[in-house]
Amino acid sequence: MNIQPEFQPLVTAADRHGRLRFGPRVAAAYLAGSVAAGEAWPTASDLDWFVFLHDEPAPADHTWRRRQQKRLQRDFPAAAEVHLNLFSQDRLRQDTFSRFILRYNAVRIRGDNIIAALQRQGVRTPRPSRRLAKSRLPFVRRCLSEALAGRRPPALATLPADPFLAARKLARNFVIVEGAFALMCRSSFQSFKQEAVLQGLRRTSRRWRPLCRMTEAILRDPYRAQVQPDDLMVEVKPFMNWAITLTETA
Repeated sequence: MNIQPEFQPLVTAADRHGRLRFGPRVAAAYLAGSVAAGEAWPTASDLDWFVFLHDEPAPADHTWRRRQQKRLQRDFPAAAEVHLNLFSQDRLRQDTFSRFILRYNAVRIRGDNIIAALQRQGVRTPRPSRRLAKSRLPFVRRCLSEALAGRRPPALATLPADPFLAARKLARNFVIVEGAFALMCRSSFQSFKQEAVLQGLRRTSRRWRPLCRMTEAILRDPYRAQVQPDDLMVEVKPFMNWAITLTETA
């Protein structure tokens, strides 16, 4: 786990408050997304925290979650938003995609390896595959359509008002995350880490190397890169059309 110093106090606080509230009810706590990967940008990236309980959360638990979410966001402005997700462990039995995300795009902060425990019980977690990538196509098309229209795509909880931070968030979503799913269709997926995805895309086609360079610059320092969202989406559109066609025909 390689959490950046700017986000470590927030992660520590979220873990502490969860333990104080739920105690032995906690089956496991996970951190997902860019903060978990050590690839977040202060004031632009969200904290995606997942707590799974042995029992079903009560209405009072959800009230606490909403209040705590607001407090953490107020006290730790490094995160654009704080998302505290509270579920019962049993929910994962039906939620295939959440099991996938926890296994491949999250780190366990506390508790049991509930994905491995479910696997032993016969509840399998899908591996990165063409089939999984295809199952997301309607959602991916909707996200691209909204972004091209200048609106926030459904995959993103927020889109910063700052255009350079917005470009960074869009680059991470469309080039890194969707690029990772495209690589699954080529059996080239390694991980959701941005370096692995960009390397995979460069090897897949020389055509995407300029977009990879642009994305790398934006992710490294969006203010130095000076790329506006509209300019980024001009480059992203053909890439996403390629990724969608690749997924459809895989």
